[in-house]
Amino acid sequence: MIYANISIYLILLTILLSSITIIFCHKQIHKKSAFQFRSLSNLLDAMLQGDYSLRAYSSNNDVALKELILSINSLAERLKNQRIASIESQLLVRTVINHIDVAIIALNNENKLTFFNPTAQKLLRLSDSAINHKELNLQLEQLSEIKCGQNKVIPLTFSDHNGKFNIHMEEFREAGKQQKLLFITDVSHILRSEERSAWQSLVRVLSHEINNSLSPINSISHTLKRFLDKHENIQECKSDLLDGLNIIAQRSNNLKEFVNSYKQVSQLPEPKKQLTSIKNLVIKVSLLFPDSKVTVQSEQDVELFIDAVQFEQVLINLIKNAEESIKASELTGEITVNWQVQNERFIMNISDNGLGITNKDNIFVPFYTTKKQGSGIGLVLCRQILEVHDGELSLMNREKQQGCKVIITLPT
Repeated sequence: MIYANISIYLILLTILLSSITIIFCHKQIHKKSAFQFRSLSNLLDAMLQGDYSLRAYSSNNDVALKELILSINSLAERLKNQRIASIESQLLVRTVINHIDVAIIALNNENKLTFFNPTAQKLLRLSDSAINHKELNLQLEQLSEIKCGQNKVIPLTFSDHNGKFNIHMEEFREAGKQQKLLFITDVSHILRSEERSAWQSLVRVLSHEINNSLSPINSISHTLKRFLDKHENIQECKSDLLDGLNIIAQRSNNLKEFVNSYKQVSQLPEPKKQLTSIKNLVIKVSLLFPDSKVTVQSEQDVELFIDAVQFEQVLINLIKNAEESIKASELTGEITVNWQVQNERFIMNISDNGLGITNKDNIFVPFYTTKKQGSGIGLVLCRQILEVHDGELSLMNREKQQGCKVIITLPT
């Protein structure tokens, strides 16, 4: 307009109107942007305060701002769902903690009580309003020897309650400080129940075996007494007397062997563990049964830290049982042995096609046997040996075939 020699007044008027338009548009844009930013700021502030119910909206014209608002709204929705899930999980954990029959106690680094559940409150005789810290510290001093991750059953005294408790301790951090978490379970009732059940089973078997020996001894003793009353000349009934005395001596020896077998079960020596080749051990044991077909199906060797002598005895007992079961079935049978390692556990399977298990409830009852010349301690010894090796023993009938399957598991 200047180069066209247009009137200066018209130029000034144009500049004035353009400036007014620019200022007006700037204010409108600033107002609209400030409104959107204040809305987003309020939304974020509400999220910081824990309120995830607010949402922001934008016009369809502003694509970039709309994408930002959608992202913030999605974040608010996700935080809302996470908060609901967290609350539900906390309620579930709180319900479990409040109703579980395990005393849970949290202690800080100064051994001060920071948390306890109702079971712990009942066990330690605690009150929410007044806690006798001196008495509490005396009670908790009993647990000072328990280390992190340790699980131990020890006799303890809490208030006026004496018993055996299973103690487990873990550590956690809160506000950057080390904390202790104790789990205390009263196992006195369970142990008494198991002890009573074990005694009942033991007394039942002992009574059965002792009566089997004493009954014929008593009967033969009365018979010999009647012989002596009827015959004044001992030479006439000498043969009968000797037969009766031999039977009494034989039954006495059987009773003595029975007592010695009980000592064998109750006095198992500590294992002398060393690195042992399982494949060589199985092949060595299989050679002890030349009359039976023992097939080793696994080619890969595994070395375990075990007592080779004790584990060899386990294999001998189990393969011998399988051999006797096959012979009792009067069939041509086969014993198969295989093993594998899964999830850091060694698993061995010993299978046969014999008669199988007829009474699953009593297979681990000491001195219980279905064999004519069995002692009833073979499986009990096997399980005891495996348990001192932190292993397990289980027996079951094969599903699709006749016979029994034995499963041995041991840590690798």
